[in-house]
Amino acid sequence: MTKPNIAIISAGEMGASVAAAYTHAGYTITTILADRSPETLSRAHQAQMQDRPNLKSLLTDCDIFLSIVPPALATELATQVAAQAKASNVAFSFVECNAISPDHSNAIASLFSDTNVKFIDAGIIGGPPRVAVNQPYLPCLYVSGATCPQLNQTDGVAFRIKQLGDEIGRASGMKMSYAAITKGINSLLAGAFLTAENLGLLDELIAELSESQNELFTRATSNIQRLPADAGRWAPEMREIAQTFQSVGVPNGFHLAAAEMMQILDASPFGNETRKTRDTSRSAKQTIQGLTPHK
Repeated sequence: MTKPNIAIISAGEMGASVAAAYTHAGYTITTILADRSPETLSRAHQAQMQDRPNLKSLLTDCDIFLSIVPPALATELATQVAAQAKASNVAFSFVECNAISPDHSNAIASLFSDTNVKFIDAGIIGGPPRVAVNQPYLPCLYVSGATCPQLNQTDGVAFRIKQLGDEIGRASGMKMSYAAITKGINSLLAGAFLTAENLGLLDELIAELSESQNELFTRATSNIQRLPADAGRWAPEMREIAQTFQSVGVPNGFHLAAAEMMQILDASPFGNETRKTRDTSRSAKQTIQGLTPHK
């Protein structure tokens, strides 16, 4: 079976890792590298992504478009892609992989209503794929909406693909429900640590957790220091989760507060870090103490 050409517009950590998994398996991955940062260019080249001069050129030979961007940029990107698809009268599958609410995904799907584009709702659960022989790893890609045989044939390449039916919003809803727990807990732990620090009780809280709640102690002390590198992207995701909760009649205040906590982390002296550049010697306690101007 012929391998589909896949477009990935963003060569962030997830996008570039997905691209690398596909190119490793012999797929052609295209992108647009104009005006990108040196770090992005480096990731794209390492992943063997092929540059296209503009969106029109990118969509000309595209079979599958994987939208993998921060949630705040999802609508902007989809609007541009839909407009170009309509102008060029091209046909491909648009896979909305971003951490957005079901309502948001349905709104994006409507942008493609008068095009030849097949819309697929999707949600990535897990970290970036790794193709290393000694420690391979593939995240899950939950999908719902239109059936895409070309995407399904790539199962096991960059993702473990799991079907959730033909209703747009089911895959994004799965992502929201899952991230509400995983990232929500991390935000709660950071908030509790910051509260204890502002009360002069952080050492005592850490000691008590180590004795009575070892699992939470381990999670807090191994994750809080990592949060600033991702907090700028995760604050909008927390708001998407809050909107999802509200849409089905569930109180959403916790994740609105989680978004505020992520904003505090992003605005900290550590907020300009990336996963690759973060100070790995800094502890969770030192990270929280760096947030104290927010008392």
